[in-house]
Amino acid sequence: MKKKSNSRIFVSSVLLVVLSLVFTACAPAATPVPTQDVGLIQTQAAETVVADLTMSAPLPPADPTPEPTPDPNIPVPVVPTAAPGSPSAVANFHTTIYGGPGINYVVYGTFLNGQNAGIAGRSEDGQWWAINLPVAPERIGWLSAASVTASSTGSVPVLPTPPVPPTTSMVPPGPNDPQAIALVNTYVRSGPAVNFPAFGIAQPGNSGRVIGISEDRQWWVVRLNPANVGVGFGWVSGQYVQASNTSNIQVIENPEAPQLVIPPAPPSGTAIATATDFLNVRSGPGMTFPVLVIAPPGSTAEVTGRSSDSAWWQVRVPSGYSSDGLGWVSASFVVAQNTGSVPVVNAPSAPPTMNPVPPIAIEGCEVISQIPPNNASFTANTPFTTTWVLRNSGSQTWGRSNVDIRFLGAINNQQMHTGSSAFDLSNDVEPGATYNFSVSLLAPSSAGNYGEVWEVVAGSSRICQFSVYITVP
Repeated sequence: MKKKSNSRIFVSSVLLVVLSLVFTACAPAATPVPTQDVGLIQTQAAETVVADLTMSAPLPPADPTPEPTPDPNIPVPVVPTAAPGSPSAVANFHTTIYGGPGINYVVYGTFLNGQNAGIAGRSEDGQWWAINLPVAPERIGWLSAASVTASSTGSVPVLPTPPVPPTTSMVPPGPNDPQAIALVNTYVRSGPAVNFPAFGIAQPGNSGRVIGISEDRQWWVVRLNPANVGVGFGWVSGQYVQASNTSNIQVIENPEAPQLVIPPAPPSGTAIATATDFLNVRSGPGMTFPVLVIAPPGSTAEVTGRSSDSAWWQVRVPSGYSSDGLGWVSASFVVAQNTGSVPVVNAPSAPPTMNPVPPIAIEGCEVISQIPPNNASFTANTPFTTTWVLRNSGSQTWGRSNVDIRFLGAINNQQMHTGSSAFDLSNDVEPGATYNFSVSLLAPSSAGNYGEVWEVVAGSSRICQFSVYITVP
């Protein structure tokens, strides 16, 4: 401080000298004085003042950690513009919209330089803004605060930080296999739309073997390790992957849209879990356990227990979907609250290892109708008959001498059919013609979800597959 005071005295003295010289120049001529370099004196004085101010100025904030440059191949989603005067964020440059407040969440697309969005909330650490994003399951996306200019944010609420979803690695392809490489963090889902639950995130650079494409050709079916995900396959959006060697890939029948079930309202003050995405509620704490129900984003259930590794919560489900009224949800897809005293509970026995059921190709035949439809409910030990009407959608006749229908597999190896596992065709089926096939089944004695898959084959060549799924309450 003393040094700064001395500097100011010096500057003041120099300025007085300058002013004195100016006044002297205006006065009547007097005894000549030595010539002074006024420009030099002014320059030196100015430099001294600037140096003094620079020493006392605060240091500029450090540059924020730069986020990765958005991949030019990923989409630009529709983002509602903020209403005048409402909380808003304007992009300072091209940036990325994430599924949570961090770059390790799933990517929903690019937010363009100068683009405007309405702000719905802020992160707990104040480093991210939540914006309105219709394509996201909860209609929320996240932008780094360092990449946008925000305004009118005084009343913006703090939103809880969602957990980072788990990594789901696709089965690597062979050199010449059909394959897809993830361009960004992208969800691997149980069906070809955002309203199907996610198994987890495929990280950038992860390459997977492609086994089919959706009917609208917007989603790829990729192979997953059945030890990690029981069904052995999942779906990735074509917008977030780079595919190759897929010119002859088969079209896969779209699974039925999920039937959503809202859990019972939890009592006030109890431990709760709120879904951050469309959520599988399973019969046990693991990805190989059967799905009981699917809960929508934002739905809340009472938490009654936790797994020994705290990776799964036991929650209450509506009566009729589970024999004890309980199910399990992954902690990676819910925001949990008031769970400090939730006990560790005994988990059900792991389900038996099952051969993954391949998705159903629709290039060889088509299911015209099915009675009863999938997901019908049957009382335990009830016999029933399922009838399919199959159309030959290929170009070759199904000959009764060389084409058969046979049982392929069952969920959890729980066989339901009570008769033969292989049938000859009763007549030839020309291209475009239909064939009725019926099989007798018996609903299992325990509550749960069950299913069987059958196939039409010509020798060792598979023409197509079809299935039946039921629930025993």
